[in-house]
Amino acid sequence: MSLSLKAKLLSNEPVGPEIFLLTLEAPAIAAEARPGQFVMLRVCPGPEPLLARPFSIHGVEGGKLLILYQVKGKGTRLLSQARPGVELLTWGPLGRGFDLDAKRPVLVAGGMGIAPMAFAAERLEERGAAFEAFYGLAAKEALVAWDSVSGEGAFYLESWGWTGASEDGSVGHHGLVTEPLRERLKQGGERPGAVLACGPLPMLKAVALLCAEFGVACQTSLEAPMACGVGACLGCAIPSAGGGYLRACQEGPVMEASLVDWKKI
Repeated sequence: MSLSLKAKLLSNEPVGPEIFLLTLEAPAIAAEARPGQFVMLRVCPGPEPLLARPFSIHGVEGGKLLILYQVKGKGTRLLSQARPGVELLTWGPLGRGFDLDAKRPVLVAGGMGIAPMAFAAERLEERGAAFEAFYGLAAKEALVAWDSVSGEGAFYLESWGWTGASEDGSVGHHGLVTEPLRERLKQGGERPGAVLACGPLPMLKAVALLCAEFGVACQTSLEAPMACGVGACLGCAIPSAGGGYLRACQEGPVMEASLVDWKKI
């Protein structure tokens, strides 16, 4: 069930280069939120931005909703300037989240795709479920400090045990995150029940093709521009393998990779 309400901004702190962690007081939404779902946010009152923006849910703490976001345009720049005490027009949780019931899933995050994947990892840990995780980024400078959330004083790679990969070799494997993922899927022994992924579209496409090659189920979280979040504007259309289109806000953002026409992405 999705809700529309005015949520009080509790904090909005920088945690990386142009990256912020926003905390909202939204107990009704937090209680319903699942990893992979998102919310629409708009600072109110004010004429700008005219349209709300979609943001992945990064986590929940009691009645608090955590949003990890990167400044990319006018809307997110204005959001980064919002101060505690203001109200944000918030509706959610929206969309389909990850199915976390697969046996020993593998999580793959690329760049800001870490936002929902960290939430998935947290829920799996709460269940006591075994899982593996891979995190790809351009360079070490793009890492987000985990101590901003947990107080542990460590990066995601250290506090969650992620296998890292960076394009410049500054963190973990020197190269793309799909390279250590391929090695993992080539291994004998117990196969992962599914791969769960969120990140840039080229990474998601590569992950989907890898999983198809090795016969492993794959769930991909597809981000797309959207104005409404409820399926009306059709701005978030994703080409479907069966013809036509899927809406990232309704049939997604998490979709079985086999449902997507990756040749058109």
